[in-house]
Amino acid sequence: MTDTTDAPVRAHLSRNEQAALVALHEVFHHGEPWALTFKGTAARSGLPLHQVRRTVRALARKGMAEYMRGLMTEDGEVAGAGYVCTPDGAAWVESQP
Repeated sequence: MTDTTDAPVRAHLSRNEQAALVALHEVFHHGEPWALTFKGTAARSGLPLHQVRRTVRALARKGMAEYMRGLMTEDGEVAGAGYVCTPDGAAWVESQP
């Protein structure tokens, strides 16, 4: 059996994927990931919205992000859907200098 414990660290990510993943990782609150919409990810990463859509979906295919539905704001209002940074994505970000 192959040990994949360090697989996220070795994952190849494009510059856009790196920027989007860092943006998703920035919204952890007390160890709990909060989701970002595509617009939120674009605002935090500096990437154009049309690139964020493709980039975040690529991160999800790589296991670095996960799609979430039924998101709520801090005020309890429905906010739609978005993506969260997975534990593998967080490990990748935290392993970078």
